[in-house]
Amino acid sequence: MKHTVKVSLLLVLICGTCSCEAQPQRELFNVFLGTDHHSPVLLETNAIDTHTVNYHFDEMVFCSTEDFSCEGSTQEIIAVHPYEDTVTITFRRPLVPGKRISVSGTVADRMGNTLSFTRGVWGCNPELPEIRINEFSTKGSASNPDRIELIALSDGNLAGLTCYIGMPQNFDTEFVFPAIDVQDGDFVVLTYAQEPSGECLYDLYAGEVGIGANNGVISLCDRPEGTIIDAVLYSNRTSESDENYDGFGTRKVQRWAQLLEASGQWLPLPTTPESAVESTSHTATRTFCRMNESADTDSKSDWHIVPTRNDSFGEANSEEIYVP
Repeated sequence: MKHTVKVSLLLVLICGTCSCEAQPQRELFNVFLGTDHHSPVLLETNAIDTHTVNYHFDEMVFCSTEDFSCEGSTQEIIAVHPYEDTVTITFRRPLVPGKRISVSGTVADRMGNTLSFTRGVWGCNPELPEIRINEFSTKGSASNPDRIELIALSDGNLAGLTCYIGMPQNFDTEFVFPAIDVQDGDFVVLTYAQEPSGECLYDLYAGEVGIGANNGVISLCDRPEGTIIDAVLYSNRTSESDENYDGFGTRKVQRWAQLLEASGQWLPLPTTPESAVESTSHTATRTFCRMNESADTDSKSDWHIVPTRNDSFGEANSEEIYVP
């Protein structure tokens, strides 16, 4: 008798499940077995040489050459090689440094979930020189605007080099350099919020948005969304300045500082307002400068503020230090 009741109950349950149109049997099967039904996620894209780009996903993916194409470009894809969570794409011709092309593709995971996407690809520049941030001003005036000076420490070409006010994942402005040949010791100046004076050999207009006056991050990458080459954090605050943003004053600068800490490009850790270059005494002509030919320690000890009217964009920095 008990056996008959159990069988009857089982039949009722099965019939009830089959008659439920709102949730198909396959979906119930997936839920009960914990089957993955989420699409892969594209995490990042990196050009690894002049002809090759890697796409990184959050899981193993599968695809073929026919699943990818270049949008609005005569460039051709000649090979697609998926390996675990990475897809390597090879192009017929070299990607142009500093130029962006759009690639569309579709990948699937082992459960058949697909992701279709279009993502920009930037060419890799094998001739990029060693370069660093050398001087900057964030409290510009009509005659002395916000500026950032870079110094080349070897010969090369700047195509694709990218300067961010902020970090490559989160920024106020992004400036992608055109193809400019430089030699060891050359200075390159970016001018913000007004036209360049033309006094420097390489003086480029970087956009109408200025640089945050007292608190912020400037970062330099080998290409858009690429590897950080150099960065600097500046602030006039302390960890006790507020309770909500680790002392940085705004959620934006707090986020920049967190990303800078994760990059390993600023010391010491953890990254706090006290670890930043102190900006209180800075003015339009009392600029932030590196000591000439000093080692790069990725810390505030690399930097000093020069006395009034000792700004030196386009030439060697003053080594005099402002004393309040």
